[in-house]
Amino acid sequence: MSQSTDLARAQERFARRQRLVRWRGWLPWAAGGVVVLLAGVIAWLFYFSSVLAVSGVKVAGADTVPVATITQVAAAPLGTPLAKVDLTAIADRVRTIQSVADAQVTRAWPNQLKIVVTERVPVVVVTDGSNFELVDATGVAFKTVPARPVDLPEALVVGTRREVTISSVVKVSAALPETLRAQVNSISAASPDSITLNLGSNVKVVWGSADDSERKAEVLSVLMKRDAKVYDVSAPDLPVTKGEKK
Repeated sequence: MSQSTDLARAQERFARRQRLVRWRGWLPWAAGGVVVLLAGVIAWLFYFSSVLAVSGVKVAGADTVPVATITQVAAAPLGTPLAKVDLTAIADRVRTIQSVADAQVTRAWPNQLKIVVTERVPVVVVTDGSNFELVDATGVAFKTVPARPVDLPEALVVGTRREVTISSVVKVSAALPETLRAQVNSISAASPDSITLNLGSNVKVVWGSADDSERKAEVLSVLMKRDAKVYDVSAPDLPVTKGEKK
């Protein structure tokens, strides 16, 4: 009786070991199956379901450009799974807005798009006598306004090389120290090489071209310690003043 019991117990232990060996053999396959299943569920959730689909757009950085304009031009594909949205295409569309210098689009999980815009900042207002165009530091005219903004130098640009001349005027304006720029009523330019700053009380600064503008600004700051009607810094190493009071 004892031998029969021991034999049964041995057979049971052997059967358990066999089952354990089989289970260990199937365990990697089972784990792999679970991983594949989870990957499939995640892929479906992110790329095909409506759970993580675009439901709205957040806009940041907009000051002068209406948010409604940005969202309309962005044309975000509402209802499309967020992971499948072409962020570059949306950013490129937003950059077509004249007053926008740059745009970055990111995903705001679970179901939003975020658009961060960088607006153009005017440094001069260019006029032909009737229209006033705001121009940024890159020389891009991005907005027409009905009247001259009082806080910007007015650039009267004439001649055939208008775009090149505007670019030169912008470079000159950007080189001026803030205190000096505030004294400039207008900037006259018939060409990129004949730029003149018009200050108050009929005082003029003959600037010439935009070359060496930083150096010219430094020389002018020193030269203006003299009371004169004309300051010529077109050749910064040989500056000249005219109409100087004794």
